Amino acid sequence: MYTEVMTTQIAVRLDEQELAALDTEVIEGRAVSRSEAVRHGIAHLQRDQRYRGEDATLIELARRGELVYPELGGVLDLPHPTLD
Repeated sequence: MYTEVMTTQIAVRLDEQELAALDTEVIEGRAVSRSEAVRHGIAHLQRDQRYRGEDATLIELARRGELVYPELGGVLDLPHPTLD
């Protein structure tokens, strides 16, 4: 799965358990190769990093008392049926 972006090859030393984890991803069909399994792992890291950044932004907004979604500020004030 090569895209038309610049790539860099790196060497990584893995212990037996780490290598077995990569092989399991391939054997169980979640990746077509060890390289793809590594890229999937990196994609998870990138998502986690993005979420941490978003979390920090939300925490800062809450600390300042600002609405996260100002356009939804009055949603809870809309008329709604009573629940029995």
